[in-house]
Amino acid sequence: MARVRRFLLPIAWAAACWSAATQAGAAGPEHGRRLAAELTVMAGDVRRLQLERPGPQERQGLEKRLAGALAALPLSLRRAGGDAGAVVELRVLHERRDWTGFGTLLQALRQRYPFDARPFLAVVPSDGLTRLGADIHRTVCVGCHDAPSPGDALLPAKRLPDQLASMSREEFAARLWLGVRGDKATAFANPFSERELAALIAWYATPRR
Repeated sequence: MARVRRFLLPIAWAAACWSAATQAGAAGPEHGRRLAAELTVMAGDVRRLQLERPGPQERQGLEKRLAGALAALPLSLRRAGGDAGAVVELRVLHERRDWTGFGTLLQALRQRYPFDARPFLAVVPSDGLTRLGADIHRTVCVGCHDAPSPGDALLPAKRLPDQLASMSREEFAARLWLGVRGDKATAFANPFSERELAALIAWYATPRR
């Protein structure tokens, strides 16, 4: 019996290692995709600080959002198998409000972790797809994004078609994918399929008469 046990233990250990490696491999692409989306959104916020010259309240909101993203970035990089060393320099640049240097370093990270927006953008628009997007918008998004935000809001909710027109579709897809990920009750799972998010983008891109 002891001989059989000695034979089975290495097999059990190998099986456990294989299972853990398989789970890590399965989780890796999701973590990498989320990291890439977060970096894309951060780059968009920096662009707004540099080029759009938002008002004092919105500027403060953007800077706070970047600070929050920096707080989570080391863990995101680690989960994706990356090196979190660059975050230290990003924090220094953020404190200095050196958005040019911040954007340059962020771009280097984005090149290592590019966000693949093709699942949301490569779908051929159709009447059925845009109708689906319209239905989702009216059911889920209209409450926040179709009502005007207070003028003193740190991060005002803006009309989504206007947002799409003000940035690249890649950035918009990243914001949309991250922005509807649910809450702790759903383990931060995205409640929409890629096709449904593609439908929303198709709807927002449709010219309004």
